[in-house]
Amino acid sequence: MPSADELTARIVRCIGIWETNRGGDHPAPVESKLNTVAGLAASMATVEQATMPYAVDALTRFAALRGLAVPALTAAELAAAASRCDAVKTLLALVAESTQTPQAFVAQHAGAVAATGLGAADVATMFAAAALKRKIDALAAEVAAHRKTAAQAIASLAPAERLGLGESSLKTYITRPNTWGENRAAWQRKAVNAPPGTAGARIEAVAVAQNGTAFITPTVRVRVNAQLAKMPVPGEQAIVMTVAQQNNPNEANYGQNVWATYKRLYP
Repeated sequence: MPSADELTARIVRCIGIWETNRGGDHPAPVESKLNTVAGLAASMATVEQATMPYAVDALTRFAALRGLAVPALTAAELAAAASRCDAVKTLLALVAESTQTPQAFVAQHAGAVAATGLGAADVATMFAAAALKRKIDALAAEVAAHRKTAAQAIASLAPAERLGLGESSLKTYITRPNTWGENRAAWQRKAVNAPPGTAGARIEAVAVAQNGTAFITPTVRVRVNAQLAKMPVPGEQAIVMTVAQQNNPNEANYGQNVWATYKRLYP
């Protein structure tokens, strides 16, 4: 039986391969490819497609991760980042319900805007995005009812109202409306990174460390330790499959698929 450290490293590698580079020998994480109205990807290049709230939570829970940043991330910095993520949710909800102009909204809700670290131009984009979302919802219903094709739905949107979203991303938002949540995650990422040079850059540096596996490693180690603490200790295959399945319990045969990669790399 490999040591706990070695088992953890192997399982993390194999999970990363299954998630990002099936059939390969190493994980190959990339940021989310969906365009967002915030102008940046919703997730960072990690094996679990980490959003900013996910990253802040992981760093808050594991001191070893905080130490990977240079300088180390502090509890106060992470609390501030979490606060900004929450403030973005609040601001987006206020924008969605507002009937004001963006300018009037900013004047009335200056505190809510300031809490995010974003600016008036961002709020104006949020208003335009709310209008676009209403059109996307209507188009999604048309496509679902087979009254329009996805291509026809996209063509009905004027270039100016697309807010920089490419046709592939628009198709995803129209055919899978629940993916619109990526825009909120992108705003949260932008908020934590505002202004440049703050904790956001160091949070992201930790996220992509160790080929994008830094965040998942402590969690896998906890699960490996739990398996090794059992009496009798399960076999290597059972540990790998159990720990892997815990990473994605809703995907059938996830543990078995990770084990197949494990066997190939560690015969």
